[in-house]
Amino acid sequence: MNNNYKNLGTLVRVFFGQDYDLFGETVEDVLDSYLQIENPKMAINVCQEAENLLSLNDETLTKTFAILSQGECFPEPWGETVRTFLEKIKRHLANRVQFP
Repeated sequence: MNNNYKNLGTLVRVFFGQDYDLFGETVEDVLDSYLQIENPKMAINVCQEAENLLSLNDETLTKTFAILSQGECFPEPWGETVRTFLEKIKRHLANRVQFP
């Protein structure tokens, strides 16, 4: 299951994990830091993986997110549900990268 979401998993574990404040104070700040480090292809992959996850029902989505985040990322402190957090990630990255 994690292989289907490896780029998204890396993003949430590394950039939104316990040291998130190294990358910014808001979700958008953290994502902008991500874009400075990762190449646009990875960001496109994250958007596609987020879209796939968002197609799941809420229960499966929450369980899958918990597995891929490995206890390193929790959307609630950001004022988000898993669904709204992923929607925000997808929207922000999609607005900043060029899709082929």
